[in-house]
Formats: sequence, C-alpha cells, structure tokens
Amino acid sequence: MGIFLSFLPWIAFWILSGRESFAIAAVASAAVVFFITIRDIREHNIKVLDLGTLVFFVLLTVAAFTPWAEWTDRNALPLSNVALFLIVLSSILIRKPFTLQYAREQIDPKFWDSPAFYSVNLVISWVWCATFAIVAATSYLALNHPCLIDRVIHILVFVGAIKFTSWYPDHVKEKIKNQ
Repeated sequence: MGIFLSFLPWIAFWILSGRESFAIAAVASAAVVFFITIRDIREHNIKVLDLGTLVFFVLLTVAAFTPWAEWTDRNALPLSNVALFLIVLSSILIRKPFTLQYAREQIDPKFWDSPAFYSVNLVISWVWCATFAIVAATSYLALNHPCLIDRVIHILVFVGAIKFTSWYPDHVKEKIKNQ
C-alpha cells in the first residue's frame, strides 16, 4: 500500500484540478502529501518520491498565489507529469531508483544488497520514467489540441507500467532460478 499512498497526492490533484479551482487542488494535494509524510519527515526517513512530491506541491501552492497563477493553472497537468518524470529520473541519476524504497518494504532484507534486486528496481524505475515522459508529452500536446486520445494514451501507458511492474520481478526470479 506504500506506493499507492505516495501517488495519492497526484491522484487527488488530477481529480481536483478538473473539478475545483487550481489553487484548491494544489493546496489539497500539498496537505495530502504532508499528512502522508509527516511521520517520515520527523524520522528523517522520507522516500525520494514523497520528498519530490512534497516539494512540487508546495511550489505549486505558492505559484497559485502569484502573478503566474493563470499560466500555472493552464499548464498544471503537464507540469505535474513533468515533475513526476523529473523526480523519477533524478532518483535514477542519484542511483536510488524510487522503487527501491517500496520494494524493501516487501522483500527480506537479505536481498536488499543483491545486484539483481537493484537491477530489477532500476529497470522498473526506467519504465515509470518513460511512462511519465509519455504522459507529460501527451498532456502538453492536449493543451493546444484537446481530444480524447491523450486520455486513452495515459490509461494505456499506466496500465502497461503497472502490469510490467508486477510481472518483471517474477520474470527475473524465474530466470535466475532456471540458471
């Protein structure tokens, strides 16, 4: 359930930004991420995704009350997807793929330092990085050319990434077992 909670502020934002004012969506999402991560912040054990999410929604909340609010409102959905892309890409570049912290919650600690464990999480993180890049590009294109196809693409790439995330670790385990 850990990774679902980490995506909850994003889901809240995507839902609220279509129904409420941009400022309400930004403030609500910042509150959700703060509420979810307060204990981890106090324990100095915040996940990379949660930290990036907190920074993004705090900045977005501040932007909602500046002279750039109208521009930010218009571009909020593509910006949110670009932010997710950058958070995931940054986690890969600092050699701490964002999925590692969630995988460690489910896997025996004796496997944490294995090259296969890191490799699986690196590959899965790259898949999510590509997913957010595709969604960011299509949501930006939809600003000027609105159509249903961007939503279909979003659903397809998210479903594909979710299925890959659940399939790939078992595939690697099976491959290692058969060697």
